[in-house]
Amino acid sequence: MKFIATATLLALSSVALLADAHISFRYPCPRLGPYSECPQPGDNQWDMVDYDVQSPLGTHDQITDPICKHSASFPGVRPVFQAGQTVSTKMDVDVNHNGGSCQWALSYDNGVTWVVIQDHFQDCMASAPASSTYTVPLTIPANAPSGPAVLNWIWNNNEGNRELYSSCADVVIQGTNGGSLSGVAPLFANYGPSSPLIPERSTYGGNWGKQYFDARPSITITVPAQKRKRQFSSRK
Repeated sequence: MKFIATATLLALSSVALLADAHISFRYPCPRLGPYSECPQPGDNQWDMVDYDVQSPLGTHDQITDPICKHSASFPGVRPVFQAGQTVSTKMDVDVNHNGGSCQWALSYDNGVTWVVIQDHFQDCMASAPASSTYTVPLTIPANAPSGPAVLNWIWNNNEGNRELYSSCADVVIQGTNGGSLSGVAPLFANYGPSSPLIPERSTYGGNWGKQYFDARPSITITVPAQKRKRQFSSRK
């Protein structure tokens, strides 16, 4: 029975992803993602799998999901990224909306505060083929502190509805033992009526929201050092 239920759910996942799909992380795995390489749900958790993981969080008219969509992942092994490493992230692409502007941000407090670690404005994802797995290099800052972290990919599309996309993955950073990471806070545009509106670029003379990205506030996040375990040697 469990095999039949699992197979049925996987089949339904393909339908759901095609029904309302755009772009999300595939690696590192998005929270509650339906991909085979993701942490797998327990026996009573299959109804928690997000088969619509590629969909936007909302539009400028309304918010449908919180940032990251989900507050946690299923238990399992998290990918480990070294400070200074360039990671080959993989995006699951349905349609690319003629690109847009991407931000990648890290949080060490489960999304309370974010710091942007990489930007790609105007044509981010524009060269991603439809219905593909698309590789995007991401460099972890060399001074990134060690610890569990959340990696957030944030995207405002150029064409179509005025939407915001966010795909979050739980990762582990290996870097300095404690320290600070400085940058700017991410822009969450086209995310409810009170957020900045970035119009369709092709319709409004190429306006891609530069004024809003330039106005992102500076931020510094601090991660406390972890106490090292003391080692005791026995004396004879």
